[in-house]
Amino acid sequence: MELCYYKKVISLILMSLLLQVISPAVIFASNTLWPGDMVLENDIIDIDEILPLATANDTKKGFFLTGDLKEIYTLGVGHIAINVTLSGLGHTYMQIIRGLKKRGFEITLVLVNDKAPVGIDLKSAPKEFQKPYFYMIDFEASNGEWQKYNFNRIVNEYVEYIDNWVIGNEINSQLYNFYGPANVNEYTKVYCDNFKICYKKIKEKNKDAKIYISFDQGWDLPSIDTRNRHFDKILSKYRYNAKEQIALINNYLGENIDWGISIHPYPAPVNSSYFWDDQYAGLIYDCEDENERPYYITLKNFEVAIYYLSEKRFLKKGDKVRNIIISEFGLTSHDGEMEQAAGLYYAWEKIKDNPYILAFIYNAQTDLNDGYNFGLTSDKKRKRLIWAVFRDMDKDEEVSAWCKDLLDNVLEEHGYVDIDKVIFSKASVSEILKTK
Repeated sequence: MELCYYKKVISLILMSLLLQVISPAVIFASNTLWPGDMVLENDIIDIDEILPLATANDTKKGFFLTGDLKEIYTLGVGHIAINVTLSGLGHTYMQIIRGLKKRGFEITLVLVNDKAPVGIDLKSAPKEFQKPYFYMIDFEASNGEWQKYNFNRIVNEYVEYIDNWVIGNEINSQLYNFYGPANVNEYTKVYCDNFKICYKKIKEKNKDAKIYISFDQGWDLPSIDTRNRHFDKILSKYRYNAKEQIALINNYLGENIDWGISIHPYPAPVNSSYFWDDQYAGLIYDCEDENERPYYITLKNFEVAIYYLSEKRFLKKGDKVRNIIISEFGLTSHDGEMEQAAGLYYAWEKIKDNPYILAFIYNAQTDLNDGYNFGLTSDKKRKRLIWAVFRDMDKDEEVSAWCKDLLDNVLEEHGYVDIDKVIFSKASVSEILKTK
């Protein structure tokens, strides 16, 4: 009797595991950015059975695919982003990119290393860096051969379907790209040495691929922060300023590598949706005045990064500004769903006609398990107001007019800002290009 009971329990567990492997519904309803391991060559999902063969929208808006696959048409996205680790997390979604590419979607892949090299020094790092999310992609590390094997495998399998490669995540923070205590010069050189290897391999297989380096909001933080002495201890050892790193990268990579910038202009602080009031996101890109200095790059002032990259020393061949994408950003619903939704439309108004921002990728389609509630839908699959704004914001004026009304109402309540005064001007960058 007891033996029979255990056999039934084991059978149920095995059946549950089998259903998780073969069921597309389970795969696509996942609300995590990091799906489970899948074998690369086992292409078990037939996307043609799930999606009609319709063409993607011609728009720069997109999101991290973390919910219902069918919404890519309902919400009218043109870009799909996925995160993939060297050890295989994320390959579930990789199996569908062939079908998405066939339908005209632009695919952005963020490639990260989730395995620490043997002997890496974590204990001596500040507490918040002792359990980093990811590690530097470093082919000279103790597990470098493992990294190289998996990198080559991903490139060989999928390179023709991927438009944008982001190598590493938020490299100015070792929380997402851990290497160990190092000054900004040493750390950036190691990153660039490995970026060159990745770049060469990808370009050999797909010369049209665009390859990016990603940064968080930390743009030009002071070396001595009177507000937070703890931060002084980690700046230049485990965290770095994106502005300084870009100058170093420009020197290390040289003129023959066409690298681009991927920015993550979350609000500062990230748990507020009122990004237009971000205190330390100054609007003058070369200013030392504390009231105007852009300590952080957020949705309020992301143009600062464009102005900086417009300097002559950073221009690529043909005297053109390097490729720039917003490959990750989100707005919390903690301040209210109206504020979250209005903030998205505000950001879109600043970005939609910006010729230098090639993609505008929201994080994420559905809430992640990070507590920020950025999702267009909740983890219970309830659509938030931001879902409708995301759907309509790039439609014609007749359809999107309600989004503008929403924004006006929220701005009046929370401190009115004349949106016309902060919309990016192409002419302003043109003037910089003439004078630098």
